[in-house]
Amino acid sequence: MYRKNVLSAVLALGLLTTMSAQAEVVFAQANFLLNKNQLSAVNYRGKGTNIPVGAKVEVLKRDDDEVRCKVVDSGAEFRFVTHRSLGKPIAVLFAGFFAKDDPAARIAALSPEDQKQVRAGELARGMSREAVLLALGPPPPHRTPSYQSNRWTYWSSKLSTFEVVFGEDGKVASFSNEPVAAPAPTPAPAEKFFHATANFHFEEGTVSWVNYLKGPILPFNTRVEVLDKGSSKVKFKVVDSGQEFVFENDSRSGADTWKLFQAAFAPEDQASKLEALTAEDRKKVSASEVEPGMSRAAVRMAWGPPPPHETPSFDSSTWTYWKTKLSKVHVKFGKDDKVASIE
Repeated sequence: MYRKNVLSAVLALGLLTTMSAQAEVVFAQANFLLNKNQLSAVNYRGKGTNIPVGAKVEVLKRDDDEVRCKVVDSGAEFRFVTHRSLGKPIAVLFAGFFAKDDPAARIAALSPEDQKQVRAGELARGMSREAVLLALGPPPPHRTPSYQSNRWTYWSSKLSTFEVVFGEDGKVASFSNEPVAAPAPTPAPAEKFFHATANFHFEEGTVSWVNYLKGPILPFNTRVEVLDKGSSKVKFKVVDSGQEFVFENDSRSGADTWKLFQAAFAPEDQASKLEALTAEDRKKVSASEVEPGMSRAAVRMAWGPPPPHETPSFDSSTWTYWKTKLSKVHVKFGKDDKVASIE
């Protein structure tokens, strides 16, 4: 009996050892901040509980939309979550935060001053790109698609950003939580007449890039004239009435103002696109209504393009619109590319 118990204990110990050996352990590649036991792939740099660079982290479970982890030293568990606006698989994003290689060698290769800033998780002028990456982690890829960019944009919170600006020597020239000065407005484009590609709501003469589904409407195919083009606004007027409007963008969109305007207003007359729809869909577009059974093209004309930070692709099975700043509408498409439900 004694031998049997000893054998069982040895086998159990071997099993535990094997399971432990199979545990996926990775290293934090920068200083990261947890907010309510959650680490966002947006890499918010405001307040939170710090995971220091080089910390050992055990991966507990990987899913399509999150990775559950545990800090080895403290035992604190957290969730690594993504955001659809980032446009990359969660596994790719996670690899930029945690990797099998200890970053100690990368830190040791830095200058003594850069090493100090990395350990403190702080920025300073003169830091190299590598030092910033180790101190703060990767900037969100939808605003900084390349580490070779001279400007890296980080988020302090969901509504606040700051930029790290690198000089020609590849070192930090400046950084600030204050908004970056807007470039001087560029001249209006040679093509100045455009047509509304959808029904667009406006409020007090402003058409928002979010396209809130409330307020008076500029009807589909309304012909407009561009008066001025700026970094965050495009001023235009309706040709028939002479009424002036402003198309307004802000930092939340993560997109160029002129590109957003061109998605809303096109040089080509849109009448033929409307005629290509079914009679029922044309009726709904004219009424600015969306109902089950409508095609994607009809929804696009009735309500306009969904804001890109929530619906980065028109091929998505769900398009998210805003009724107000606090109320969303989800248009879900079936396999036949027709509206299946509106929630």
